[in-house]
Parts: sequence; structure tokens; C-alpha cells
Amino acid sequence: MKKISAYISLLSVVLLAIAVSFSACQKDTDGSPDVSAGTPALGAITPTSGAGGALVTITGTGLGKIVSIVFENGEVPASFQPNLNTETAIIFRVPLLAQGGNQNIVLTNIEGKTLSVPFEVLLPPAISSVFPTDFQAGSTLTITGNNLADVTDVVISGTTDAATIVSKTLTQLVVTMPASEVNTGKIAITNLAGTTTTEQVVVNVDKALQVFSDDLMNGFQSWSWGGTYEPSTDVAISGPKSMKAAFDPSGTWGGLQLGNNGSINIADYKYFTFWIKGADVEKKFQYWINWGNQKQIVVPANVWTYYKYDLMSEFPGVTDVNNVTFQIYDEGHTVYFDNIIFYKD
Repeated sequence: MKKISAYISLLSVVLLAIAVSFSACQKDTDGSPDVSAGTPALGAITPTSGAGGALVTITGTGLGKIVSIVFENGEVPASFQPNLNTETAIIFRVPLLAQGGNQNIVLTNIEGKTLSVPFEVLLPPAISSVFPTDFQAGSTLTITGNNLADVTDVVISGTTDAATIVSKTLTQLVVTMPASEVNTGKIAITNLAGTTTTEQVVVNVDKALQVFSDDLMNGFQSWSWGGTYEPSTDVAISGPKSMKAAFDPSGTWGGLQLGNNGSINIADYKYFTFWIKGADVEKKFQYWINWGNQKQIVVPANVWTYYKYDLMSEFPGVTDVNNVTFQIYDEGHTVYFDNIIFYKD
């Protein structure tokens, strides 16, 4: 009888152990630890900023049973593994689609209790414009876009030619350009999240064949009529001066004629370009190279406008240039010309 009683007692213990084991398995079917929900409280977040894909660790108390993690800007959810969630820590990655800037990460547990944690999402620079697209050593470029406040480096892409950062905000970056041997190039802009290379191509005026930059160059002189024409510090695209063209308002169809007693050879050059800052009203011009292949342009009022021509298609057969002339239609107004140049790719 004692043997039967002992056997029953042993069997009861075994069955109880099996039941406990089975119950534990039922509670942990997803591999996550058996932790309880609490009132979430922050201890620390590491790091406090990061780009998409960065690993984030939040420690504190009452962090069990978190069911959602959301980046506040745009309500972007972060995925995470519940089996890495404990009562004192949780880890996850910044969503690749997270919107940039300072915001809260909102953690919510199974009971609906929340914890908001400040975080800065870092995004690579986004570039919308570069002005001007001409540069000289020491000239200034203004770059607009987004995510520019933490820019650390600006270089001409493919070189070590670094620009000097003058000022920076979230949406605007002002830089002073370096001397460079490139004819043209894009700008590589680096912030804490990465590097973006501009779609815009900038032209190195120092390497171009110049008719006018800060002054008349390469043997060119002013043979102009019907107005007053001289370099001026009033405004400029790059460098300190532009060519101020005060066309006579009396209706003499004045002309800015830049002539050369010799000539310059443009056989190795691909583009002819120039800038004009418009008058107080829209004005129409005609211009020639060597008094041939006449072009007509309309210059908008009060803004700098860039004009670019492919030499092969627009000025076929021209290899030597001795004259560039801009004539204003009817009554004159004051405009400014800058960087009248020929350049290679």
C-alpha cells in the first residue's frame, strides 16, 4: 500500500511539472520574453540622432509589452522584434522612410500607455538649386534645398577642391569656391547622414576663354555705340564686376560691341554663354558673333538670366572670333552683362 501511495505522489509531481512546462510554452509562442506591461519611463536613448537604418536603443523602466513604435513626423512606424523587448530595454532601427528633423519617437504598450522620446532624424542633403552656375576662385555660390544645417564638407565632385562654408541653415548653404583645374563639375555636399552630388553643373570661368569676366579680356575692347558701357561693381555674377550697359534711352538702337583687332580661336570649345541682368522692364535684344548667325533673345526684367549656346549647332563653321555684339531693340535701358565666355565640357 505504501508503494502505491509513493507511486501516486511521484506521478502527481511529474504531471505538475509537465503542466507547468506546457503552460510556459503557451505563454512564449513567439519567442518573446514573458514580461509585463508597465508605465514606460525613459532612462536613456542611444544615439540621440541618426539616419534611416540606424540602430536605436532605449533603456528605462516599464518598457515591457511595447506593441508600436512611431516616428512622429509623418507618423512613420518602426519595425522591431518583440523578443528583443524587455522591461528595461528595447532596440529598433530608424525607418528608411522616416522624415528628417527633430521629433518624438512614440512607444505604445499593450495597455495603451505611451512614452515620447526626443530624436533627430538625419537625412542626406537634398539640392533644388545652385546659383550662380558659374564660379571663379573666391566667388560665392548659394545652394538651396533641405537638410543643409549639418553640412560638413563641400567639394567639387571627383576632386579634393574644397569650398569654404560661409553660412548654413536647414534650407540654404553659402560657400566660397576654391581654385580648380576642372572646366566644369558638380558639387558634392556631405552632412552627418551622407553625401549628395548636385544635378547642376557649375562652370569654372577661370578655365574658360573669356571675352568679359571682371573686365574685357584676351584683346577685346569696347567698340560700342549709343550709350555708356563700362565695368561696374553695382552687381556681378562672379567676381567683383559686371559690364554695365546703359543703352541710350533716346531710341538709337544702341549696341554693346566687343571687338578684337586680332581674334581668339574657339575650335576646342563647345559652348558660348553669358549672363544678363534685366532692366526695369522686359527688353528684346539681337546679338551676333562676327556679325553672323544673328540671334534674338528676350531678357526678363530685374533678374539675372543665363544664356547658353552649343557652338557646333548654333555657330557652325566659326573657329575664330573677333567680334561679339549685343544690340537693344528700340529705346534703351540699363542692363548688366557678365561672364561672356567660351568653355569646354
